[in-house]
Amino acid sequence: MARVVCIVNPVAGKAKGAELRAKALEELMRVFPDSTFLYTSRPGHAAELARGAHDVDLLVAVGGDGTVREIVSGLVSANGPLDHSTTGSLPLLAIIPVGSCNDLPRNVGIPSDVIQACRVAREDTVRQIDVIRVEMSDHGNTEQTYFANAAGFGFDAQVTTEAQKSKYLRGMPLYLVAIVRTLSHLECPLVRIRAGDFSADQRVLMVAAANGQYYGGGLKVAPDARPDDGLIDVCIGWEMGWWSTLKKLPRFVAGTHVTLEEVKMLQGPELDLEFLEPVQVELDGDVLSPQPFRRFHLTVLPKAITIRVD
Repeated sequence: MARVVCIVNPVAGKAKGAELRAKALEELMRVFPDSTFLYTSRPGHAAELARGAHDVDLLVAVGGDGTVREIVSGLVSANGPLDHSTTGSLPLLAIIPVGSCNDLPRNVGIPSDVIQACRVAREDTVRQIDVIRVEMSDHGNTEQTYFANAAGFGFDAQVTTEAQKSKYLRGMPLYLVAIVRTLSHLECPLVRIRAGDFSADQRVLMVAAANGQYYGGGLKVAPDARPDDGLIDVCIGWEMGWWSTLKKLPRFVAGTHVTLEEVKMLQGPELDLEFLEPVQVELDGDVLSPQPFRRFHLTVLPKAITIRVD
C-alpha cells in the first residue's frame, strides 16, 4: 500500500483558504483514507516535515506556493546533491491549491478547483519539473535555499510584502492593489547582472527569475518559460518612475511587456546578481526576512521533482 503524507498549512489563503482547505481535507480523507496528516505551525515547518517524510511514496501539499516551496526545499535538501539517480528516489508530489495565488499549479497543469485537484492527486499522470537553487552570500556569510516557480528581487518583493498585509484579497486583485500601494515608495537598486554572455551594471525596478510563465496571482512575467526546460527565464525591468511603471502594468499582466525598451528578457541555466545594498527578496511568495545578502547565484536543478498533474 502506498504511503501518503499530507502536509497542511492551516493559515494559507487567508479567509477564503479556510473554506477551501476544509473541502480539500474532507476529499483527501476520502481519496486517501489511510494517509497521515501533518500540520505546519510556523514558517519553515513544512520543510522540516518534508525532510522527515522523504521516504514516503506521495507527499500532498495543502497550501499555497510558499508551502510547496518549503516542501520542495525539504525534499531536495534531505537528499543531498541531486542527480538522475537521486531524483527518482524522492516522493511524488501532489498539490492542493488553497493559497492566495497558486501560480505553480497554474503553470504545471493542476486544476484550481480543490476537489478536482484531490482527484488528480491519486491519478498516474505525472510531470517532472525543474527546481532552482539559490545560493546567497555576503561578508563571508552564506545560505542556500530553493524555489519551484519564481523569485523576485526588488520591486516585486516589495509588492509581496505589501500583499501580505491584506486579510481578504486573493489572486491578481491582491497583487494589483499591492502594486499601486508599493509605487508610493518606489526604489530602484543598483545591481550587477551576469547570465551567460550577458552582463550589466545598472539600476533596476525589478529582477524576476522564473521557472513558470505566471507569478503574482497571474501576471505573465515570463511568457516563454517552461518548468521542465532546464532554463531560468529572467525578466529585468530597468529603472522607471512610478507613472511609467503604472502605465506599463497592463503589459506585464498580458505578457506583452517583453517588447518594451525598459525590459530585458534572458534565458539560461544560471544567473548571478550582486546588489550594492541588500534588497528585499521573495521566493514563491515568501519574503525572506531578515535578508542581509547582496549576492545571489541561481542554478537550475533539472527535473528534480515529479508532480501529479491533470
